[in-house]
Amino acid sequence: MDNYETEEQQVEAIKKWWSENYKMVIGLTIIGLGSIIGVQQWKQHKQVEGMTASMEYDHILKAVSDSSEQVIDQQVKTMLKDYPKYPYAALSAMLDAKKQVDEGKLEGAESQYQWVIKNSNSSSLKHIARIRLATLMSAQGKNEQALKVLDVDQGSYKANYLEIRGDILVALNRIKEARAAYDQALQAYAAMGANAQILKIKRNDLGNS
Repeated sequence: MDNYETEEQQVEAIKKWWSENYKMVIGLTIIGLGSIIGVQQWKQHKQVEGMTASMEYDHILKAVSDSSEQVIDQQVKTMLKDYPKYPYAALSAMLDAKKQVDEGKLEGAESQYQWVIKNSNSSSLKHIARIRLATLMSAQGKNEQALKVLDVDQGSYKANYLEIRGDILVALNRIKEARAAYDQALQAYAAMGANAQILKIKRNDLGNS
C-alpha cells in the first residue's frame, strides 16, 4: 500500500510539472528541430552551390578550348563574383590570367593574380600566383615591385621563390645577390630531390667572381 501511494504521488508530481512546464518543453523542442532543419538546409545549399561552381568552371574550360573569349570573360566574372571562396574561382582567375598574358593584356593578368593572392583559400595557388605575378612584373621592368611580391613566407615553394628572385636580381644587375639566391635555390631543389638543370646553367653563367 505504501508503494502504491508513493507511485501515485510520483505520477501526480509528474502531471503537475508537465502542466507548469509543457509550454517551455514544446518551445525548446521546436527550437531544436528548427536548428536541425536549418543546419540540413545550409548543408544542402552549400552542396548545390559547390555543384554549380563546378559546372561553371567546366563551362569556362570548354570556352577556353573553344577560344570563345567573350564567353570566358563573362563566366570568369560570374565565378569570381558569385563563388569567390570555392577553389574553382581561383583556378578560373589563373586561367584567365594566362589567357590575358597570351593576348598581351598584362595589367589584366596582374589583376587576376592579385585576386588569387587576396581571395584564394589554397596556399599552393597563392604561391603559384605570387611567383607568376613577380615574373610578369619583372618582364615589364617592374623589378623592385616584383621583389616585394616575393617577400613572404615561402613554405614548400622556397626553391621556386629563390630562383625567381635570382632572375629578378640579374635583371637589376645585382649579380652578387643573384648568385647567392641561385645557390640557395639549388640547395633547396637538391633537398627536394630535383635536378634543376636550367637553374644550374643560369648560375654557371654568372661565374664565381
